[in-house]
Amino acid sequence: MINYFYFFCYCCLNLLIFSGSLRSESVSNNREQARPQGERIIYVAQSELINQGDNENNINRDHSPNIIDQGNFITGTWRGFHESEGLMVYYGYQFRPDGSFVARHRIYQDRETLEDITWQGQWQFIDNILNLKAFNSQDKTQEAILKFKLTDTFKLAYQTGSLSPTYQGILLNKIGY
Repeated sequence: MINYFYFFCYCCLNLLIFSGSLRSESVSNNREQARPQGERIIYVAQSELINQGDNENNINRDHSPNIIDQGNFITGTWRGFHESEGLMVYYGYQFRPDGSFVARHRIYQDRETLEDITWQGQWQFIDNILNLKAFNSQDKTQEAILKFKLTDTFKLAYQTGSLSPTYQGILLNKIGY
């Protein structure tokens, strides 16, 4: 009786192993057949799938062929806020794929707006440093140069720049990430 039980378990395990390998092969074949030619799926470090299509400029070949270039990670909407000396500072940035951006900085004290500035300009991302050159939309003579560092937690932290000390605590979080 015990021999039959072991034989049954052996057969079940073989069936599971054999059917699992067949299933994974058929799923892989179906995915390859369903994907248009020239289109690739690249795995991101956090196990997300991102469909890159034919655009090979998105691949960061310096580190690994399977990691998305972080410059493409920068595009999108970023925002944050912090408190500084009794003031609430809010900021939001929209980085566009063409290297341009628009940002809004607002400072509040007791629900009253003290400062509301819209910045526009160009951005460039090199070696985990985001460089911004901007001008004030309302006063084109007012310019700013900013540097943000991409942190290990995928946030943009203000490093240096020509903003007032009130903005020293800027930490941007990407929306939708």
